[in-house]
Amino acid sequence: MVVLDGEAVIYDDRTGDLHNLNPTATIVFGLCDGTGTIKELAADVAEAFVMPVSEIEPQIRGLVRQFRTAGLLDPSAPAGSITEAKPR
Repeated sequence: MVVLDGEAVIYDDRTGDLHNLNPTATIVFGLCDGTGTIKELAADVAEAFVMPVSEIEPQIRGLVRQFRTAGLLDPSAPAGSITEAKPR
């Protein structure tokens, strides 16, 4: 993973795919460390962006779902936590 001007580019050496994350997705991906729940992550992001959690949480859930679908998260994280971003 390389971050340039706040945007991440992630190369998946298993598939050869490149994943481009916008600045917000880059922040969320960086917070996927296996220690927090989606609700906790949404609360942190909502506080940082001064927005209601009710608006942020569905967006966070969607992003995490996209990360999982793309194979960017490690599914072996503790139960109840967001799966950890795979080391790159």
